[in-house]
Amino acid sequence: MNQADYKWLHENIQLLGNVKCSREQLQRLYDIYNYVSNQNIPISSCGRCVANVKKRLLAEYERIQGIS
Repeated sequence: MNQADYKWLHENIQLLGNVKCSREQLQRLYDIYNYVSNQNIPISSCGRCVANVKKRLLAEYERIQGIS
């Protein structure tokens, strides 16, 4: 994860919880996810898919923080 993505996640950490995201926020989460996971999955409105993306990003954020 690059520094700009980390900073954005840090400033928007509440988005990794069970909250509704705007289309722009969701696009940024998917962009970061695709960068971290080295995949290219398209943005989805599937609740479970979005939850899995958020879960992976939270785990990555916590790993960088040294929380886990």
